[in-house]
Amino acid sequence: MDLPGRTPNTISKGGKTPVTVFTGFVGAGKTTIILSLLESMPKGYKFCLLKNEFGDVKVDSQIARLANIDVQEMTNGCLCCVLVGQMKEGLLELKEKYNPDRIIIETSGSAFPGPIAWQIRELADEGFVLDSILNVVDCINFDGYADNSYTAQLQAKYTDLVLLTKHENVSERDLDRVIDRVNDLNTDAPKILVHANQPVSPELIFGLDTKLFELQGAMAPNNKAFQEELEQHGDKEHHKNELDTMEIKCFGDRNDPEANLSLEKFEKFLGTLNKEDVYRLKGFVRLSGVAKTGDSAETPSSQICVVNHAFGKWTIIPVPEKRDLEPLEEGTKKASAHDHEHCQDNSHHHHDHTHGSCCRSKNQVLQLHFILMGELWSIKNKLIYGCGAEYPSGHVLCEFKSSRDTITWDKPLPGTYNEFVAEQTASRKMN
Repeated sequence: MDLPGRTPNTISKGGKTPVTVFTGFVGAGKTTIILSLLESMPKGYKFCLLKNEFGDVKVDSQIARLANIDVQEMTNGCLCCVLVGQMKEGLLELKEKYNPDRIIIETSGSAFPGPIAWQIRELADEGFVLDSILNVVDCINFDGYADNSYTAQLQAKYTDLVLLTKHENVSERDLDRVIDRVNDLNTDAPKILVHANQPVSPELIFGLDTKLFELQGAMAPNNKAFQEELEQHGDKEHHKNELDTMEIKCFGDRNDPEANLSLEKFEKFLGTLNKEDVYRLKGFVRLSGVAKTGDSAETPSSQICVVNHAFGKWTIIPVPEKRDLEPLEEGTKKASAHDHEHCQDNSHHHHDHTHGSCCRSKNQVLQLHFILMGELWSIKNKLIYGCGAEYPSGHVLCEFKSSRDTITWDKPLPGTYNEFVAEQTASRKMN
């Protein structure tokens, strides 16, 4: 297989490193497609991943590293606006450190593709060339999120190729409707069906030599109409305006192995999450009852696992080499510094101090760390209680489209969900 990379294709582009950009709404399957490429790569072909993680939970990056892909993370912002300067630094670092045949950029679900394309184009003198922008479309959920997300529509418009995932799980009629909807947004880009158990051929998606900069009309990236559309609909908070997000951290006693959440109980909780509300949940959790991987059939007392939940389906992957969710010395510092900082934040944001101070004891370490995305405001309490009922302390940051909220506790939550809701209601009335 003769793949474009550090081959005659690269030489024809002046020896520059080709860059492929994946866009797509949260949970569409971008990371899955990228990982599947490994199975089709010829021996010796090396690519690196520049990953734009949402929040500070580096789940997809951990999964990629388990597959032996070199990863550079960019967190707490969006590549097309907040993290503009960091993309150049990330690309240069990957090129200097690994000298890859290709770099793949996986954007967050809320990234505008046009500005990213232009940033890469401006790095031509640094040794990079944009090969293509690929948009991943989730056939099950596209109609729902495209109605509410201007970014999802823009991603489908500004792409060289549309990759249709999860098509096996919809009827032929529904698939035709999704394709018609995508065609309404972009008639020119080819549409390719991605099969769940069959990797995408690299020959299909590499070496496209993007023609997006030659676009005419309203979608031309240097066209005044395109720029006005961006200015009208987009701003540096756009990644927060389309989705509610919650970051949940729970802490437990490092010396109490019996306090770990069980796999059975956790999966029961995941099964209660409605895909109409929770688009994505990803993060790390220490679980008991997880079978040990490898030759031994012994089940350890607990393991840290990567959790990846999208639109009602999930995977839980043990990470045996990961002993703690945060280094012990880092956890000790954060117990007194990071949490104290949130406790002192009353002048800027409303806080529900359900159980007093948010500060945790030095013996408590991070046991669960999740980012959730979707339409979460109405089920906030359900999510907090579902994740936090097993833990003696925790911290939740809610960034909803209409408000920002912080909830903390430093002793076990009430015994039942109804008691927790009643306590929350009483706390809000007091504030």
